[in-house]
Amino acid sequence: MRRYFEILKRNEEFFMRAEDMAKKIKERARDVLGDCRVFIVGSYARGEHTLSSDLDILIVCDSIPEKYSFEWYSSVVRKLTNDPRVNVHLLNPRKLKELEALYRPMKEV
Repeated sequence: MRRYFEILKRNEEFFMRAEDMAKKIKERARDVLGDCRVFIVGSYARGEHTLSSDLDILIVCDSIPEKYSFEWYSSVVRKLTNDPRVNVHLLNPRKLKELEALYRPMKEV
């Protein structure tokens, strides 16, 4: 039980730094993918996250292919973050227009 509360405490600190982490991911994304827009989406953006939630980061960039392999996605994500609590979504602008309703609200960083 003690271990569980330690994990929750670390996750509380994680979410207190969520926007700073998103800004760091944005800097790395620009190095890896070029000019892009980065948003916090999901439960954190809706104000509904819990201490067991993940942090969803949406990256929108022209250099993201319409379809990509798991290997390509994995290699990009590894360059952006090594934290398993961060869930990275990669879309090009055209795909975002198609799926935007699924990502609302979007908090740009």
